[in-house]
Amino acid sequence: MIVNISDNAHSHEKRLTPALYRLLEACLEKKTTNTKVLAAHLCRSPATIRTEFQRVLAFMDAHCRYEALRAAEENGLIRRKRR
Repeated sequence: MIVNISDNAHSHEKRLTPALYRLLEACLEKKTTNTKVLAAHLCRSPATIRTEFQRVLAFMDAHCRYEALRAAEENGLIRRKRR
């Protein structure tokens, strides 16, 4: 799934790749942004997780991982699963 966000200020589309979407979902599922925990859960290297988080931060124009998660939720890109 690729999610598009229209950016009015720059008049171009930004895309959230499937890998980045999975990373954000994993953060909610595991209730953490810990690199090692997410790397093990997603079967990826910690370096890959760090790189993907850098892309998420740039995509969401966020300064930290929690800010990026909050922005993704507020923009409807991800949702917490209700039990």
